[in-house]
Amino acid sequence: MKTAILKGAALLFVMVGCEAEAPAISREARTELTETALRAEKALERSGDGAEAPACRRSERVIYACNFGDRKVAVCANDNRLSYRFGDARRTDLEIDSRAGHVRAHTGGVVGGGGGRQEHIRFSNNGYQYIVHSMVAGNLTDVPGKRISGVTVVHGETGASPIVRTLDCPQTGAHQSMDAFNTLPAGTFTPETDETWQAWW
Repeated sequence: MKTAILKGAALLFVMVGCEAEAPAISREARTELTETALRAEKALERSGDGAEAPACRRSERVIYACNFGDRKVAVCANDNRLSYRFGDARRTDLEIDSRAGHVRAHTGGVVGGGGGRQEHIRFSNNGYQYIVHSMVAGNLTDVPGKRISGVTVVHGETGASPIVRTLDCPQTGAHQSMDAFNTLPAGTFTPETDETWQAWW
């Protein structure tokens, strides 16, 4: 598919540029061919950067990513945007973008008595909160040092609002850890100020 698009785009560019070989082509036809070639090139770029599935694109950093069975979650960042994406392997059903002037992401965390800790990024969208969280179990638990992550969906504006869905990530690894909040783009998030969000999710 990609090869066919690329060959088609190249052929159209050649046709547009070879006026000597096709002197009868009109200016309108050349313009239409050029626009078609540009659309084909853009389609090729999109097909290669994961735009359809909830994944981070080549120009973005992976903040968090997990496959929850047939569903996927990705939190991605570039220099001026932080994005939450949810969907299946074929398409993104929900995307929440947070950027300067329209901040929809909030960061927080808690620390336990045994050294355990949890960080989270909460994305707000139409009265729902999508809380992506990552924790390390402390020494007072049965699994000290174990990493656990997932997504909790809350319907409401405070941490005391009802939980409507919880997804536990079956994977562990670098993409399920959110230790470094300093990698988030400046201006795209705010620290949690409501203590009800400072909880173990």
